[in-house]
Amino acid sequence: MTEFKGPVDFDYLRKAGEIFAPIKQLSYKKMQIKQGDIVLDLGCGPGIDAIELGRLVSPDGFVIGVDYDEVMLRKALEQVEILKMDRIVHFQHENASALTFPDNYFNSCRSERLFMHLNNPEQVLGEIYRVTKPGGNVVIIDTDWASLSIDCQSVKTEQLLSNYRLENLLTNGYSGRSLYRMFNNVHFNDIQVDVFPLYTNDLELFYALSLQETVENNALTDNIITQRELDQWRMELKQAALNNSFYCSINMIMVSGIKPY
Repeated sequence: MTEFKGPVDFDYLRKAGEIFAPIKQLSYKKMQIKQGDIVLDLGCGPGIDAIELGRLVSPDGFVIGVDYDEVMLRKALEQVEILKMDRIVHFQHENASALTFPDNYFNSCRSERLFMHLNNPEQVLGEIYRVTKPGGNVVIIDTDWASLSIDCQSVKTEQLLSNYRLENLLTNGYSGRSLYRMFNNVHFNDIQVDVFPLYTNDLELFYALSLQETVENNALTDNIITQRELDQWRMELKQAALNNSFYCSINMIMVSGIKPY
């Protein structure tokens, strides 16, 4: 089996951030942030959300962005230093399943598109619960990759590639649809679910945001599809793009809850 390293770079996250902006704004609202709050952004990447959260808690609060990727953390630190927000927004290298923060530390917590990469999502959600203050809001956003739908004639190839992404490339490919169950198991109160259908007619953007080329190349290497099937698939999608008829859609899932007193 070819090992997948998850090549998620800064440009990918920037493009994703632009598309998901309305979802992000709603997640901030659901956190019910006040000036002076202490807020956690788990899986902060290059700090896009942590910076926005910092504006909401300033001037007296602060935000801690946590990530396991030290390269992303360096980029995040560069951004807050440029914006002169380093007094409000801090970044730490942490293991999400064993956070070093004390119990009941944060007023609210969020995480976005992290859980699909976790092999122990229940443990991580338990850690988020632990470090959130009673009465604090937790918001988790993730992709329901099982809902990915691409208009094509080569339906068999589409399904093979989709299943390969879910079961071989993503550590927790069904993360989006499992969030509600996990929030219930951890015993959050006032659990709410919001579903956001997203679509694009831009083939290049689809490839960038879904890491589709990596999926295809790895599926070919692992003999999930043949070269002939891959060539046919790619030709079909390119022709659809040339005809302005390419279409794909997917659902984003946001689950929020309140830690009970």
